[in-house]
Amino acid sequence: MPGATAPSLRLLGAYLMRIIATASVMSVLALAACSSYAPPPPRIAPLAPQPVNPVASQALPAPVAPVMSQPTTDMAMGQPTGPGVAPVNPAVAADVRKADLIGGWTLASAGETCQLSMNLTTWSGGYRASTRGCVSDEMKAIGAWDVAGKEILLKDASGAVVARLYAAAPNRYSGQTDVSKRGVQFFRG
Repeated sequence: MPGATAPSLRLLGAYLMRIIATASVMSVLALAACSSYAPPPPRIAPLAPQPVNPVASQALPAPVAPVMSQPTTDMAMGQPTGPGVAPVNPAVAADVRKADLIGGWTLASAGETCQLSMNLTTWSGGYRASTRGCVSDEMKAIGAWDVAGKEILLKDASGAVVARLYAAAPNRYSGQTDVSKRGVQFFRG
């Protein structure tokens, strides 16, 4: 190189040597990575089918309807009665705590059974509630709940009372609807 000085040529040479050394190391690493390849294991032959005895068939017996006792309504009180359910006298009803009411319940009224869910999200005139699988408009309308003393109030989305219930037993509450005066209860377990 004309005009280049010996020290600059030495620097250029040292720089080129570093580049060559780095490229050599990278090539060795790339080749080492390729050499670790292993072929897939050999395929295992599928099993031969085994003979099977034919399935026996016979006519099934006629279905039997399950015997379930449905709550009935005590006409004098308008409250559900039946096995383990007695009309609740509000004067002697047990105290109710909001925390005991949170969660899923079975709601029953006039032979109808559906699901009731209650939580502590504030809502119109109380806390959020919802029903699922209810047939009657009264039960479908439940959208809120609250506790007033010993009384549990099931309300519609606008805050109007749909039903009033009292503790009948642990995890069982009984009462009646406000409009149709039908017996109603919710329970779990």
